[in-house]
Amino acid sequence: MKRSLIVLTAALTISRSMYVSGEETDTPLNQEYAPLEKKAPIYPHITQFNGIEGYCIVEYTVTEQGKVEDVFPEDCSPIGLFEGVSVESAREFTYQPRIVDGMPQRVSGVQNKFLFDLKGAGKHKDVGDEPIKFTFLKPHEQRSIDRRINSADWAGLKEYALGRLPRNHRMLFFAGYAELMMGNSDDAYKFIEQFIFHDKEEVPFEYVSFTAIQTLVVHYYQTRQHEKLIALDNHVDIWWFRLIEPQEVNRMALIIADAYAVTGNIKSSTKRLGQIVDRASSAAETADPFVGMARTALEL
Repeated sequence: MKRSLIVLTAALTISRSMYVSGEETDTPLNQEYAPLEKKAPIYPHITQFNGIEGYCIVEYTVTEQGKVEDVFPEDCSPIGLFEGVSVESAREFTYQPRIVDGMPQRVSGVQNKFLFDLKGAGKHKDVGDEPIKFTFLKPHEQRSIDRRINSADWAGLKEYALGRLPRNHRMLFFAGYAELMMGNSDDAYKFIEQFIFHDKEEVPFEYVSFTAIQTLVVHYYQTRQHEKLIALDNHVDIWWFRLIEPQEVNRMALIIADAYAVTGNIKSSTKRLGQIVDRASSAAETADPFVGMARTALEL
């Protein structure tokens, strides 16, 4: 009987040690983090419309409260299509937090893989029409860049950008931007061209890419570099960026159409003008002056 009481007492002691001492608390002394709710991302309209499938692995931190912070697309394919919706979806995840010795802990390096499959069980029926506004900069990179831009520290921005190049080739754009602000236009455009005409990675669908393309189109047009405009058109499909700024894309397409005409390629020029008109919404036909210019050029 005495032995039974000892065993029972020991069992109760072990059971109580698993929880934080206090009045009727359910907080465990130790627990591993685990997902409570995960939101599926919306299938981007532009990829669903074109029948594009892929995946995106996002990495993030689970906070002491079970929230998600510092979400970053670690590995996605095709590049530049699924990152934005994946990041937005992961930000809505909720977790059971990790607890060690009764204290909630942050957990970094947590990953989740989203599959975008049009045919299989992973198909998402929701369609998103919102532009992808996410930039492919890690939170600390964004803070470092913003701090230097806000203080007009252009030399510091260039130094920081070039220092990050092995990890993120998009830093070429910020090195070029810094050179532009310092008045070194030749070096600036070289950096931006290296970013857009990168030989190892596709041009990502994001605002940094859009701004870089915009900068080069204006520069080539103003300096009458028609062959470079055509090379840019052959390298990048600018129509992807209509989800970001449709009117500005029409302006760039009009400039490219002019470059084709100047070099004697009337067929390609007419094709570009036709695309501006054909892809414009009914509202844009009256509100967008570049659609009107394209219609006039086509004598419509």
